[in-house]
Amino acid sequence: MSFSALLLRLHLLVLLAFLLFYAIKAALLFSSRQETLRNLRARTRIVDSLLGLLILGSGIWLVAQYPGAAPRWLWVELGLAVVLLPLAIAAMRRQYKLGVACTLLGLLYLYGVAQAGSLTLRRPTRPVASTAALGRPETTPTPDAAPPIDTLADDEPGLSEAEADALKSATVSAALASPPAEPENDGEDILADGKALFNNNCAACHGADGRLGLNGAHDLSKSNLNTTGRVYMVTQGLGKMPSFKDKLTTAQIQHIVAYSLTLK
Repeated sequence: MSFSALLLRLHLLVLLAFLLFYAIKAALLFSSRQETLRNLRARTRIVDSLLGLLILGSGIWLVAQYPGAAPRWLWVELGLAVVLLPLAIAAMRRQYKLGVACTLLGLLYLYGVAQAGSLTLRRPTRPVASTAALGRPETTPTPDAAPPIDTLADDEPGLSEAEADALKSATVSAALASPPAEPENDGEDILADGKALFNNNCAACHGADGRLGLNGAHDLSKSNLNTTGRVYMVTQGLGKMPSFKDKLTTAQIQHIVAYSLTLK
């Protein structure tokens, strides 16, 4: 598992812990159990502050470490955290019930955004039966000699019709023009370099095994895109996937693609 994926899980964990503590205190406040609430607040005051700092710190670190440009939901989630956390603490300290209720709802939405990776609280990928098969299922492999066509691009919620058409036309043109130049390095060196680059730039969304499916990332173990199509996707980006043409060299992109083809 990549460092970015671990950081996201830590962010979700501390956010959930803060939310649970806050929900318990809200229940005590609404049930007029003032003495129990005062005792609990006294015992968890440091914990609340620590969790709040961890939420903000891990959120800022996520934005800084995110491969490519950080998505809008992450910026919004971090902004909401900056506003809601001090308001929630202040409302609970003053035992202001309306403020506690509003901030509790806000924190629930905040956690939903972080968990789903979407402002609408809907995951961009379709539901699957097993976590071992996360990401988008694709079936028929496309040989490198043929234009790389994405058979499920038209009904994929993460891609618009225009984006799907752009991928098809661009990769067909690339395949007809000339295949990507093969790196001159040794094959084992290429895969080792590609694995390191993949873990640093791609694993946050695709997962170390290519199956994570975070933020609508495709399941690389079942992808039918060939070498040409994958080079185009990594270079130009598409949908929620950022472009890496300004971050990686042509050779580095080819190494990542070569490694991604081994994730079967």
